[in-house]
Amino acid sequence: MSTVKLPQSELLDALNARPKHVFVSGASRGIGEAVSRLFGDDNFELSLAARSYNRTLGICMDIGEDKSHPLRMDLSDEESIDAAVVAAEERFGPIDILINNAGLNMATPLNDSSAEGRQRFRQIIDVNLTGTYFLTQRVCQHMPSGGRVLFIGSVLARFGVPGSHAYTASKHAVMGLVRGMAHELADRDIRVNALNPGWVDTKMAHDSLQRIAASTEQSVQKVTVDMLGAQPIRRMLKPSEIARYVAFLVGPQGDGITGQGIDMSCGSFMV
Repeated sequence: MSTVKLPQSELLDALNARPKHVFVSGASRGIGEAVSRLFGDDNFELSLAARSYNRTLGICMDIGEDKSHPLRMDLSDEESIDAAVVAAEERFGPIDILINNAGLNMATPLNDSSAEGRQRFRQIIDVNLTGTYFLTQRVCQHMPSGGRVLFIGSVLARFGVPGSHAYTASKHAVMGLVRGMAHELADRDIRVNALNPGWVDTKMAHDSLQRIAASTEQSVQKVTVDMLGAQPIRRMLKPSEIARYVAFLVGPQGDGITGQGIDMSCGSFMV
């Protein structure tokens, strides 16, 4: 039986033409859902992971179960992380693009030294930093040359705010991962970046506004007006806006960008 050998240029074209395998964490709602639906309209194969399996299954049914599948994953559980990556690779092969979107935010004020408060702090660090690192580590073991790793960070990687110390610390730490990984993976032609949004119209953002309102004894409406009023562009971003910028960064136009934290925050932080 003879073997047909393609010229090198045709082989590269064939490899580039195959659908890219995208793994999205926190895919069940908000930014993760918007990214999943945007990529679902294009030539991608999607592994969509979240704690909420049923919501993710619904998104996959909308996109098409021939090109997407849901995965139950909890970033605070290492076995769950490993199992999700194995299942993703068994379905669609090595992961070309990793979108680290899953995250957790709860109040962690300095004056709360209770056992519950300390547990909340550990839980946020476990999910936003440790689990996210372990997921990236596992995915990168088999990621092909030309791959992309994108962290959905936060503008709170740039400054601090009262009462949200674990979340702020975790997002600062993610920028350390981005810069170190960008160097370590450069020889494999893998780009590593973070996209740092400000206020985005998601459940997490509205929960944060409600916590601020409760702690300051103000209405949610007033807190929202004050927060957005401090920005040059006085509005919340839409998850779909973030998704379109994600597509740019992980696409061919983003090939010259690595090791960066790119702010998309309506001007709330300016260099």
